[in-house]
Amino acid sequence: MRVAMTVWGDRISPVLDSARTLLIAEVAGGQVVDRRLEFFAAGFLPQLMQIIRQQAVEVLICGAVSQELASCIETCDVELVPFLAGDAELILETFARGQSVAVFAMPGCRCSGKCRNFMVDACRRKSDLCRQ
Repeated sequence: MRVAMTVWGDRISPVLDSARTLLIAEVAGGQVVDRRLEFFAAGFLPQLMQIIRQQAVEVLICGAVSQELASCIETCDVELVPFLAGDAELILETFARGQSVAVFAMPGCRCSGKCRNFMVDACRRKSDLCRQ
């Protein structure tokens, strides 16, 4: 399984929308077997989505994320694990072992990193960014 995580130094980027570095890891047998960094222009959604598609990313782990970007990512059949904070390697290893990453929820998040306050009329169709 390919897992991506926005990183800033050795930590998860605090906000996905302004991130510039994507750690892409191959997870197999409960461990990380390969990893590499991909760089993209902050705030340039088409470039981020292109990397996610080209690398066949199945799960994206991140910090805070806007409703618009979260909707685009999810309509491209990528599982989004948002609102996490902390050491990127520790979170990635915890996820790879199949353990809960809820302990890494951002301060103030009472939903174990799985909550988002989306509007009812969020995007319900496949984004053009998924098909480019």
